[in-house]
Amino acid sequence: MLKNKITTIGGATRDIMFYTNDMVLVDNKHDLLRKKLIGFEYGAKVYSKDLIFTFGGGGMNTAVNFANLGLKTQTILAIGTDIIGHEILAELRDKKISTKLVQINAKTISGTSFVINVGKFNEHVIFAYRGANNKIDLSRAIVKKINTPWVYLSSLSGNFKVGLANLFEQCEKKKIKIAWNPGSRQLKTGLRALAKYMKSTTVFIVNRDEALELVMSVKKKETKDNIKSSLKFLHQSGQKITVITDGHRGAHVYDGDKYYFKAAIKTKGINTTGAGDAFGAAFVAGIIKYNSIEKALKLAVLNSNSVIAKIGAQRGILQASDLRKYKL
Repeated sequence: MLKNKITTIGGATRDIMFYTNDMVLVDNKHDLLRKKLIGFEYGAKVYSKDLIFTFGGGGMNTAVNFANLGLKTQTILAIGTDIIGHEILAELRDKKISTKLVQINAKTISGTSFVINVGKFNEHVIFAYRGANNKIDLSRAIVKKINTPWVYLSSLSGNFKVGLANLFEQCEKKKIKIAWNPGSRQLKTGLRALAKYMKSTTVFIVNRDEALELVMSVKKKETKDNIKSSLKFLHQSGQKITVITDGHRGAHVYDGDKYYFKAAIKTKGINTTGAGDAFGAAFVAGIIKYNSIEKALKLAVLNSNSVIAKIGAQRGILQASDLRKYKL
């Protein structure tokens, strides 16, 4: 295995960024999992202040983050033979990311997302067409090709359950460390379904709402919206490090012995697309580089702050050369 090399697994998309204030933010206090809603006038025409084409998807975003931060990176993702697929492949190669495990599917269209950015913090809602991302192959023959000391697993769609089992079985057999940021399809299976994999996970990362969803899947109405309580409850599943991000407020970490917190940097962001991937990838890069939760948290907050200051999920990612000025 090559030192400091990681494989990312997840989606890749062409993102269309749309900005508007022609909406209403609605408090939804009756649902812990959907506390804020965005409303548009029915039948209205909504105009954008800007329109930007970027790249996204958890597999691609995290690959670019790791590569920019100086780790030799490969990725497993699926694309079509269309122009979007060609653009994604060219971008990965331009970033020096190994594409030997990228899967090209001629029978489907590459993933595309329409991202609406709204509100004071430019929070977003994503309308996603998964396309080729639904066809990602994690058969035993594929996962046996993973030869890196780390895997970063993000959202999986389609028929993911067999692939998930194959991946964790291979990583456990080869003693490959897994960082896992599960997607909505995985989260909907509930904490009990995920726990058998969490015990083989080194770093488990979710945001506050996702943590609540998992806790509620077990505790039901007894669930309280308290991050420390959620951290401790989720950590009982056996992962080594549990991370809960809390948007513009910061992030919390628990390793079974100690709680850590790092406040977000108070900067007005242009958009939050990719902030979660930037945080998660940088945190894991920090663990690999420094073997320190404190330094990993610092790097993660700096990186996610840099990403929200630029349009799209990848344009603001820190470079390895930036780390000296932050004493990292």
